[in-house]
Amino acid sequence: MSTLLSRQLQGFVAAGGLSTLLHWFVMAALIAAGLEPVLATVSGSVSGALLNYGLQRRLAFRNAGPHRVTLWRYIVSCLGAWFCNLAFFFLLNNVLGLPVTLSQIVTTGLVAALNYIVYQRLVFHEQTR
Repeated sequence: MSTLLSRQLQGFVAAGGLSTLLHWFVMAALIAAGLEPVLATVSGSVSGALLNYGLQRRLAFRNAGPHRVTLWRYIVSCLGAWFCNLAFFFLLNNVLGLPVTLSQIVTTGLVAALNYIVYQRLVFHEQTR
């Protein structure tokens, strides 16, 4: 694995890990407050996404294009990720009947893999002139 890819993947995991912790904290707090789990995970993912944008640019994709370009791409990617998060979680929890925690762990892994590919190829890739 190239040094750049290794550094990029490490930064992606670190940024995503911190953002995921925030997502799960918000989700758990909202569930404890009585909110339905599907709505709680959507709210948690919004919180995590806000933190994640800045961390991804700092830790993983340092050579990304300007904010005026990457921010809009990131927002669109978040919409896709939020839909995937909701769909995967709903399928695992409501259709397959898996527990909330297991459903969210599996959902997070699936969405993280998709996000890395999208960030690397579409959102934060270097601008060519």
